[in-house]
Parts: sequence; C-alpha cells; structure tokens
Amino acid sequence: MIIRVLLVLAFGLAADPTAAAARPVLDWVVYDDATLDSYSVDTDAGDTARHVAVPRDGAEGAKRVMLLIPSRSVEAYTLAVNTILQVFARRQVPARFDIWYYDNDETVALEALRWSYDQPVDLIMSAGSSATSFLRAHHSGHAIPAVTSASKDPIASGHLSDPSGSGTNIAYTSINVETGTLVAYLRRLIPDLNTIGLIYSENNDSAVLTQVNPLKAAADRHGLTIIDVTVTERGSAEQELEEGLPKALERIRRLDPDFQKSILLVTGSTAAYERIAQINRHAGRLPVVSMLPDIVRAGEESALLSIGVNLTSALTLAAVYAVDVATGDARPGDLPVGTVAPPDLAINFLIADRIGVKIPFSFLESSTFVYDREGRQVVAFGQRVF
Repeated sequence: MIIRVLLVLAFGLAADPTAAAARPVLDWVVYDDATLDSYSVDTDAGDTARHVAVPRDGAEGAKRVMLLIPSRSVEAYTLAVNTILQVFARRQVPARFDIWYYDNDETVALEALRWSYDQPVDLIMSAGSSATSFLRAHHSGHAIPAVTSASKDPIASGHLSDPSGSGTNIAYTSINVETGTLVAYLRRLIPDLNTIGLIYSENNDSAVLTQVNPLKAAADRHGLTIIDVTVTERGSAEQELEEGLPKALERIRRLDPDFQKSILLVTGSTAAYERIAQINRHAGRLPVVSMLPDIVRAGEESALLSIGVNLTSALTLAAVYAVDVATGDARPGDLPVGTVAPPDLAINFLIADRIGVKIPFSFLESSTFVYDREGRQVVAFGQRVF
C-alpha cells in the first residue's frame, strides 16, 4: 500500500494563462548532496508551485507524502525539506514527496489540499506555523493523517488544550521550550534572578502567543518581574531599540542596581533578534540570553547563551513522527506534542568572559553548540569541531 507523504507547498491548475502567470514559483529550495543521493528531484513537475522527489531506488511501494510550505524562507524551509527527506531515507522508509509552495495564498493552499485528496496521498506535513494553522482549520478530522513541523507551541497557539495528544488526524510538534523549563535553566545561570527585560516584536503574533504571553502568565508564580522592550517592525526596530533599551535598563537598575539578578531575554522575533549587536552595546555587562539557538554565533555579535530548540533538531523529531505515522506504527491523535528535550543550549565563552559571567559546568556538558573564548565554534550538534 502506498503511503503518500504530502509536502504541501501550494499547488493547483490555473484556469487561464493570466492565472498561471500569477502562480507561486518554487525555485528557491536548494537540495543538498545527501538529499540528491537518495532522491531524484523533478523541479518541472507541471506546476511552478510544486516539486516532486522520488526515491532513487524506485517508487514502487513507496509512501506518498505532501509537504505544505507557506512562504519563501530560503534558509528555514530549505532546511525543512532536506531534513525531512533525509530522515525518511535514513530510516529506510521509501517515500515520494510532493513539495507544495503556496506563498501565503490560501486559495492555492486549498487547491493543494484538494489535490492531495484526489490522489490520495498517505500523509500531509506542514512546514511553519502558518501552514500548521491552515491544516488545523481546513484538514482536521479528515481521513488522511497529518504531522506538523517547524511550528510554534500548538497549545499556546490555541490549536489544542492537552499536550498528551490531539485526538484527531493531526500530530503536533513544537519548536518552543516549556516556560517552566526555560525559567529553571535561567535560574541555574542566575540563581537569584528576579527581573527579565523581554525583547520582542509586538507585531509577531506567534512569538507573542507562544513565548511572551506564557512567560508573563507564569511571572508571578516564579517571582519574576517582566519589563517589556518592544519593536514593531524591522524597518523601525533600530530606532525603537535605541529609545526603548535605555528606558528598560533604567527600570531594571532601580530593581537591581548591580545587574546581578537580571537578564535581557530575546525572543524569536526577527525584528528583535537581528539587532543583537545593538542590544549587546546597550546591555554592557548585563547577560543577553536568547530563545533562539542561532543568535549564539561566532565572534562578538552574539548572545551569551541560548535556551531553545535548534531547527534541525525540531525538524528531525517531526520527521520521526511522520515516519511512525506513515508506516502505521503510531496514530497521529495518540502522539503527545513533540518537543525537543532537554532543550538545545548554545554558549559563547567570548561573551561570558567579556561580561564576567560564569557558565555552569552542567550547561557545558549538555551543550549543543559552543564557541570558545576567542569566539570560535568548537562544538556543533554536540560534537567537537576540529
């Protein structure tokens, strides 16, 4: 029986040449060598919005998967496609992937969904929070199972209320760290932590729903004071931070004059975290911690520490869920929300030395990424880099 893994990137047949010209064009996903070793990829599959990847060993008896991709994000969704395909190959589960790109056009996404039903495919996967929201709204309860990937916490996003499972045809995974876990790690770094300057974009709905609001809701319970440092959009973020950070730091200083019980915490809001150099300049010796591992990087334009989930780790977990559902080893509604635990830690010892912060040895033992006292990467994905 062919299980069809649906990579929904947005597909549909245009009714006229004008509509065809306006269709999304999937020409930006880059297939790496490991993927091309295992799959023959057709980038001219009869629709500009769709690619097809077929196992080189043959498609007979292969599962069929559709992957739904909502927007052009070359780095994130290229990683998603390659990681998911390679997990299926490593697990020796033959699968044909129909990769669909809908460019935030729900009409095209609905067309792709109808197409998947007509085949029918055996499995649908979403890549990204907006594609997950689309599947929940339009696919929940259908006979074809689905697995989400690269998506924010489904509970905080309002998709379900019980982390033990959805009870539906959709299995959810998350790229977020649970709030209690985050606070526990922060208190191992700063034992007397009582104040957090929280940096985020107020227009980033997913970051507000899944990172900002849960932390604020738990603040009293954990004895924390949260001080907002907000931006609205990328174009104005530099000026907003230039004005907002000094005000926030003054409020923190009134509560913690020596900055010994405080941190700045940067969320996964692009408009905020891409200003890490500016944030560091204002922070001085105040630790800057990120919820996104990628913000700890080589050199000085880096957060001190990140407590989060590396996208590759989260995608691998989602792909394992997908394999288990596709092969019938698991029912999607019975699977708990998939989270990476323990979270990925990334540490920059150049920053630690500069601001005089001691990193707990337990952090180093369990770290996923480490940069040494000269800012050079020495550990990647838990392995020494030589």
